[in-house]
Amino acid sequence: MSYKLQLKKGKKVEKEHLPFYHQIKKDKMKTGKCPTDEKFTEGIAKAHIKEDRSYYDKLQKAGL
Repeated sequence: MSYKLQLKKGKKVEKEHLPFYHQIKKDKMKTGKCPTDEKFTEGIAKAHIKEDRSYYDKLQKAGL
């Protein structure tokens, strides 16, 4: 599959992270600070686990 098609699909899938991104923007406007790396990665992990409780087990099994 072409790069452009992969990118189009990826952008569609990764929109699942927009609620977390919007929360980051909201928090930054209140505090003037960005979240820590730990909080940022935690938010992404939570979004994936919400989507699929075995998300990270499946990634590991796929060798990713």
